Amino acid sequence: MIASDGVLHVVGLASGKDLQRPAEFLPPNAKWSAPIGVNTMLYAATSGTCGGAPDAVWAIDLDSDAKPVVSWKTNGGPVVGAIAFTTDGTLIATVGPGQANGDGKANAIVALDPKTLQLKDWFTQPDAEFVTGPTIIRQNDKDVVAAATKDGRVLLLDASSLGGANHATPLHASKPFIGAGGSVSGSALAAWQQSNGPSWILLPLKDGIAALKLSGSGDAVSLESGWESHDVPSPATPLIVNGVVFALALGTQATTPARSSRAALHAYDGVTGKQLWTSGQAMTGMASPGSLWSTLGQIYVGMRDGTLYAFGFNDERSPFVVK
Repeated sequence: MIASDGVLHVVGLASGKDLQRPAEFLPPNAKWSAPIGVNTMLYAATSGTCGGAPDAVWAIDLDSDAKPVVSWKTNGGPVVGAIAFTTDGTLIATVGPGQANGDGKANAIVALDPKTLQLKDWFTQPDAEFVTGPTIIRQNDKDVVAAATKDGRVLLLDASSLGGANHATPLHASKPFIGAGGSVSGSALAAWQQSNGPSWILLPLKDGIAALKLSGSGDAVSLESGWESHDVPSPATPLIVNGVVFALALGTQATTPARSSRAALHAYDGVTGKQLWTSGQAMTGMASPGSLWSTLGQIYVGMRDGTLYAFGFNDERSPFVVK
């Protein structure tokens, strides 16, 4: 847990007592992303200059008694969404628009050393205003980085050589998807791999979900349009379970009740886009962003009013049942 004063606490799940000495980690009152732990390292990103904290990625070594902290400052745009990791442990982060100073980065995707956070590689384009964090997909023997831009494109990069020799050449850039511009959240992309088949990327649009299929190999990787659903207004990041895409419409609040909408959960076949089930009017009010998860045959949705809904589903694809 990270307290408002930036101090990290590692506590026991059963006792709630400190298992390690509390350690200074982030600047006080900073706006930080959800922390991510890999091996003995814990990572977080700060943005928005809250509390005077710089736009940066931070790491602390939990295995060391000294709890050393290292950071990489963008000196440009804010860190967008959550960070991600390649199969060899390299940290990948997305940087949004801003005025880059010196060797600072804006409208960029960067690769950082997981221990020192030293800059290893980067991709940047002046018109690539990224609005999602990176998503890592394994395509054959290559790690592919995917991220979405404000104009609705999805860019694919080679994780081992972001942007090539000029740091500006992607493997592939999709067409702009209508409705995506300006409506994609900072962690909106979802990815899954079809059994004995291709990988898929799911992009939430303004009123639905676009499913994109990866094809090709090596440097010839590209995205093909798969299917689109237009009945999920203000969607959250989709959740994929056993090839079924669960898409949550967060609901909207308008000035007049007639124009407001309640949250609804939809299930689609991940390959065809066929709707398998919908919660309809079962939920009232609006869902909380980030409050969609699954475990042990249940789908959970958290609401802004504090209500928690649980939907049970059959783990087997046939027949598909949600209660």
